[in-house]
Amino acid sequence: MTEQATNPKRVLVTGSTGAIGEPVCERLMARGHFVRGFARRPSPTAHEYVMGDLNDRDKVYEAVKDIDVVIHLGAYPNPADFIDVLLQPNVVGLYYICEAAKDLGVQRLVLASTMQTVSGHGWEERTVTIEEGPAPVNHYALTKVWAEEAGAMYARVHNLSVINVRIGWLPRNAEEAERLNSRSLGPDTFFSHRDAQLFHQLCVESPNPGPGEAVTLFATSCPKRVERMDLEPARRIIGYEPQDTWPEGLPYELPFEVA
Repeated sequence: MTEQATNPKRVLVTGSTGAIGEPVCERLMARGHFVRGFARRPSPTAHEYVMGDLNDRDKVYEAVKDIDVVIHLGAYPNPADFIDVLLQPNVVGLYYICEAAKDLGVQRLVLASTMQTVSGHGWEERTVTIEEGPAPVNHYALTKVWAEEAGAMYARVHNLSVINVRIGWLPRNAEEAERLNSRSLGPDTFFSHRDAQLFHQLCVESPNPGPGEAVTLFATSCPKRVERMDLEPARRIIGYEPQDTWPEGLPYELPFEVA
């Protein structure tokens, strides 16, 4: 049985029907937090849900009302055309989430970013640190740099506590897992569903960062060979210690031989 949180929160999870959103909702509910989902279809792993689109300001505000912590996972999750695909959910939708959090008294914003924000640095046989800053190579990653900077601004100007989470390679299905398995850096950048649950639980429950502070953290599981993204800040700031190494912690079977 999952241990209960000592200070339960009211948590909104956007993208609550996604590959990360569903297991995160499950973990938070098991910890005793009240969980509201927000997605374009019903959220089966939340106490309640609001159905809507991130581009609908009124629905966003409805979802954020009376919430302590927002975990913002909702977005278009892949490289795509900026104007036709990415602009509305990843830029306009992010703006509505941040404005609602500011206007409705949210204590903490947890904003999903991506390891793609630093892929331009190159990470062969080395560890990329937070201090190196962003180096996006596509427009999807550029929208996540915008999200990180927006989060930092809302912390600085509006006294929110903000965690930007640069998520590693979380394979949404067996096909994506096979692609990860075939890449030389894949097992070192892997982020399991189980570790995603733990990481976001800590984002809700950690006292850090405080009001008016924003931090950016890498989120991966244990690397197979080389720690490609520096996990020290996540260990120090929210107490994250990954549990899984590729391919542990996946919610499905793998129909191929693991590298």
